Amino acid sequence: MDSAMALMSSNIMTLPCEVLVDILTRLSLKHVHQLQTVSKLWFKIISSPHFRKLYNMKSMTRPRARVVQVPDTKCSPNWEVISRTIIISAMDFNIDNSEIHEEFSFEDIIAPQHSFIISSNLIIFNHKVCNPTTKEIIDIPISSHPSISFDATYIPSNNTYKIVHLYGTKPGHDYTFNYGGIPLEFRFETLTLRDGGPIPSSWKALTHQGWFYSKIESTCVNGVVHWLLERGPQMERRIISMDIESEDFLSSIGCPNNPYVEEAPIFENVQLADLNGRLCLAYYSEELFRLDLYIVKDQTNQEWVKEHTINLSGMGSWFKIVGYVQLQGNNGDIVIDGKQLILYNIEENRFRSLPRPKMKIHIGLYFDRCFKLESTKLSMQPTVDFLSN
Repeated sequence: MDSAMALMSSNIMTLPCEVLVDILTRLSLKHVHQLQTVSKLWFKIISSPHFRKLYNMKSMTRPRARVVQVPDTKCSPNWEVISRTIIISAMDFNIDNSEIHEEFSFEDIIAPQHSFIISSNLIIFNHKVCNPTTKEIIDIPISSHPSISFDATYIPSNNTYKIVHLYGTKPGHDYTFNYGGIPLEFRFETLTLRDGGPIPSSWKALTHQGWFYSKIESTCVNGVVHWLLERGPQMERRIISMDIESEDFLSSIGCPNNPYVEEAPIFENVQLADLNGRLCLAYYSEELFRLDLYIVKDQTNQEWVKEHTINLSGMGSWFKIVGYVQLQGNNGDIVIDGKQLILYNIEENRFRSLPRPKMKIHIGLYFDRCFKLESTKLSMQPTVDFLSN
């Protein structure tokens, strides 16, 4: 047995480097981290920027669901919530009997103005960022401006994350929505997170600004962040967009008309989403249990096309498009969260139910990525050093 294992190990170590890299990039990140300690050669390969970039590109074909549960809260004597337990879990879409697997948990001290968002693999809350892959939780600079929202996007060309902070120059009555009906001057600032750090000490202010009443939705598609905002006495809704890498703003576009009220804009139950690399505006009619998906055909000419209508009878009064996934053996599914969590195959008009906890949860798409928020030195002590012979 020992001789057979030695022969197998010897054969593995004689593989061409490109073959070894191809094998390693197909594994889960957990196993890749374990294999760093096999030998000095493997440690060098896995630690290289080339491998990390290649691994991150290939992982885009292996989506999972990131599930964040909030089962318990602690209250003050006045019944004000002061902390909450956060449970981080994952679910694999490629398994027929998908299950939610808990990975770790932590306690979050709730600030007077608190937010919680899953965006591009990161979890942002209370001016903190959590990288679930490495279980890192780090502080980010506290902005001096009243927050409206945070959005994180991943830039594969240089393996960085960029957080965009949308804020108002005057505080509204709520942290994420200006219920007062008073227009605010919306402005933007960014924070770039590099693989291994360091964390910037301040935000970078952008010059773009606009007057709006509120932010409705946001999403990122192919490196462009889109915000659905509301402005003017008629509550006109516009989508403004920013190229995340260059930080240039694109021309804003209007929304399609309400399909059920002639010449009327869409007001309720709307969401922006990334539908297989295309900007999608989804409109849900609770009365008809219909979800209409509009795709931007021509952003310059503000042309929208309704490409799909989905019957969501029994889904309840709200919905969220988590994302689009290309699973093994099919032509793509839309992940929809609501009263139920489902995978919907557009071409086959087929639903597949997924497990969903009854407690309050946040769900987002997740991809394994070689990325650390902060630099950590790994003690390189190979279990078997094939290079020493």
